[in-house]
Amino acid sequence: MQPVPPLIRFEGHAIVSADGMIADAHGQMPAPLRNDADWRLFQAALDGATLVVVGRLGHERHPNPGRRRLVPTSGVTRLELDKRDPMAHFWNPAGADIAEVLRHLSIDAGTVAVTGGKRVFDLFLPRYDAFILSETNRFALPGGTPAFSAGHPRQVLAAAGLIPASCETIDVEGDVSLTRWIRPPTPAAGQREGE
Repeated sequence: MQPVPPLIRFEGHAIVSADGMIADAHGQMPAPLRNDADWRLFQAALDGATLVVVGRLGHERHPNPGRRRLVPTSGVTRLELDKRDPMAHFWNPAGADIAEVLRHLSIDAGTVAVTGGKRVFDLFLPRYDAFILSETNRFALPGGTPAFSAGHPRQVLAAAGLIPASCETIDVEGDVSLTRWIRPPTPAAGQREGE
């Protein structure tokens, strides 16, 4: 994993069912996972991002409202402009590290918003500085598509070294909570924890 510029932050965004699913078994987002409060917060975060990473299916299903997009896919060798969207690039993570892609796109500061699906969330797990996790606490989706291949996002994020920094209810009637997971800063070289 190549280092990225220090002013780059990676932030994941997902809304999941109580059992950690982002979609049904066919990759479709069922109505109970659609929440207006979450959608407003999500769109505001994407508007403020320098680059949005979205899976190929999401890129195809949702027209780009003018944001810079990066679409992970094995359909290209390294990095290619989407001929139908001049704001989007297709990227093969096996052909180029994200640090190389950011250099190529002249991005050296700002937030890279990672919006899924599962393989995309897994890919960025070692890099997240933060992960904004909304949960529809009354809705389970057995047999659905998980946000992370290794289990429920809460367990996966904790195992990756992130901690819950804040939690709030964003929709009381729908029982939807939002937890901001962050990666705690590491002590500077030669400094002990607590100094």
